[in-house]
Amino acid sequence: MYCSHCGRPVDTAARYCPACGAVVQPTGFVRVPVFGQLTRPRYPRVFGGVCSGLALHYGWDITTVRLLWVLCVILGGTGVLAYIIAWIVIPEAPYVLPESNIGSGV
Repeated sequence: MYCSHCGRPVDTAARYCPACGAVVQPTGFVRVPVFGQLTRPRYPRVFGGVCSGLALHYGWDITTVRLLWVLCVILGGTGVLAYIIAWIVIPEAPYVLPESNIGSGV
């Protein structure tokens, strides 16, 4: 598991990051924020990551965002077009590489 603020590895049982002191959320996915920019995460995603990106960026529940999007598709009919446009417009999150141990004597 990695810290959502500094990106460093954190023990799965830890509640706080030992490097930056941030509260570690015990979720099943890694959230690496790109401050000031909405991105589509690589995990968790179902189709294109639009709902996951919106939920992670604004701090909402992913399931709620997905249900609202399905309601927009069923009731309004414009949900599919809006999803495709958001899929094209919102950039994908960058890959996060693990911290290198080169030169640390490990």
